[in-house]
Amino acid sequence: MVRVYFNPDYTLDSPLTDDDVKIENLQHIADVDVNDLREAFELCQNTDQPWTSRSEVRPDAVVADGTRSVAPGDVLEFEGEWYLVGAADFQRI
Repeated sequence: MVRVYFNPDYTLDSPLTDDDVKIENLQHIADVDVNDLREAFELCQNTDQPWTSRSEVRPDAVVADGTRSVAPGDVLEFEGEWYLVGAADFQRI
């Protein structure tokens, strides 16, 4: 399972590095029933349907009716490790 967090501290004007992420500020928004970061990221993209309605996703109530896609600056947690979503990869934090 991959846990998904929005990162309220990230903006395009002020991108973060792994040293800048404050875990205590992250907002847990969903759990995704997969065992791969890339697959979790891809499932958390809005396409022809809101990603929160996919069967693999267990969204928190605050985003259950839909929300933005997971994007660079957000954070995924997998097997006790934290990963910053980057433009093309995941950076362990």
